This record gives sequence, C-alpha cells and structure tokens, in this order.
Amino acid sequence: MSGAVVSTNRSQAKAASTRPERSTRSNTKQKSRRSQGWMPNQHGAWFMLFIPPLMGLILQPSWAALPLLITWWAGYFTYFAITIWVKGRLRPKHLPPVLTYGAITALAGIAALITQWQLIAWLPIFAPIIAVAVYETIKRRERSLVSGWSTVLAAAMMLPTVASVSTNGTPAAVSADLWWATAWFALYFGGSIYYVKTLIRDFGNHARFIQSVGFHAAVFIGAIALAVAQPHTWPVAVVGALLAARSYAVPRIAQRHGKRIPPKYVGMIDGLVTVFVVVAAFAAFGS
Repeated sequence: MSGAVVSTNRSQAKAASTRPERSTRSNTKQKSRRSQGWMPNQHGAWFMLFIPPLMGLILQPSWAALPLLITWWAGYFTYFAITIWVKGRLRPKHLPPVLTYGAITALAGIAALITQWQLIAWLPIFAPIIAVAVYETIKRRERSLVSGWSTVLAAAMMLPTVASVSTNGTPAAVSADLWWATAWFALYFGGSIYYVKTLIRDFGNHARFIQSVGFHAAVFIGAIALAVAQPHTWPVAVVGALLAARSYAVPRIAQRHGKRIPPKYVGMIDGLVTVFVVVAAFAAFGS
C-alpha cells in the first residue's frame, strides 16, 4: 500500500515537473512562429484589419466580395511577413511566410478581379498607400507615423471597396454615407496611433500628448460640424467627445501614477471604445 502511494506521489511530482516545461515549450513555439513572420504580433491591428471591410460587407452584402476579403487579409499577413524578413536582414528562414502569404494574396486577388474586374479602378488609390507602407518597412521604420497612417488608410479604404462589389465595383458607386463612414474609421484608427504612443512608446512625452489631444479635439469639432449639417450623424459627435476625453484622461491617469499601463489593459480599453465607434458608425451612416 505504502509502495503504491510512493509510486503515485512520484508520478504526480514528475507530471507536475513536466507541466511548466511543456508550457514553456508551447510558449516558445508560439513565440517562434510569430518571430518568423507567420503570425502578426501587433494585436491592436486586428480591429483595424477586420472592422472596416466587414462593415462594408454588412452594409452592402455580396458573396462576390469574399475573394476580395481574402486578398486583404492575406495581403496584411504578407506585409507583416515582409516586415519580419526585412528586420531579419533577409534571412532565408523568414522567407517561407512571405512566399506563402504572397501566393495566397495573388491567387485571391486574381479571383477577385475575375469575379468583378472593375475593382481594378481602386488600384490608383491603394497603390501609393501600399507603396508608402512597403517603403517605410524597407527603411525599417514600420513604427513611424507615416507607416501607421498608410496602414490605417488602406484599412479604412477597404470599407468602400468591399461595399462597391455589390454594385459595379468602382469608387463612383459608393454612397456619401459610406465615404463618411470611411473617414470616421480612418480618423479613429489614425488617432489611436497617437493615443497608444502616449501610453507606451512615448509615455511621458509632453509633445506627443499635446499632439494626441489636439488631434482628437479636432476630430470632435469636425464631428460636431457634421452633426449640425447632417443631424442624423449625432452619434459620431457623442463618441467623438468620448475619444477626446479618453485621449486626455487615460494618459494623465497613467502619468499621475508614474508608470505605463500594461499593453493588455490598453487593448481592453480600446476594445470597449471600438464597440462604441462601430455602433456610432452604424447609427450615423448605416441607413
């Protein structure tokens, strides 16, 4: 009996000792997958990556938009993989994600054009935006404001692009409300570039704080002007006030405590705020 107990205890101790090792191996494997370019590690980009195109699909539904969505998402994964490849000094071990996602992007893009060839009309809009993003990556400035804005504009422009598939696939087919929704998301995600920097990379930088607050104040004023001209857009003005208040209050609270807010909590706050941004967009521009 005692021998069985000792054996059981040894087995349990052995199992307990191997759990952290397995967990460590799992975490190391996931980290390796991200570091090699297979999985984007910029978690804040997920909202930007999915919300505008999906909103375009919801507002103007069309199964024909599916290849375009795959092109966009695979294209972003390709962009991230290229970033890792360039940062890794073009090492061969970082090349497989570039080739894999690049091939998926190309095939999906061809399928999208076969489905609706008029989508090529969007190329003059996307080409310079993507060129800027790639250039900043080559220069290893993927965290710059220019790089951030290029990805924001590309993401926001996916809303009208996806919506256009339900008609003739050109910019001319997009309604004024959808263009306003596009601007709303571009300003929100663009403002987040400054706001997040005040909490993490540029924490305590007064100039960046003023830049962020000033930008959000300008967005709020613009939203009020829009609500005066088009009263049905008042939800955007309300959320604009929330964004302006957040840009001031959250960094101030962090500075008062003398330490950065952990990124996961920044993400949680952003997730909640993004819900309000999306609801405001549907309420103001979804009719």
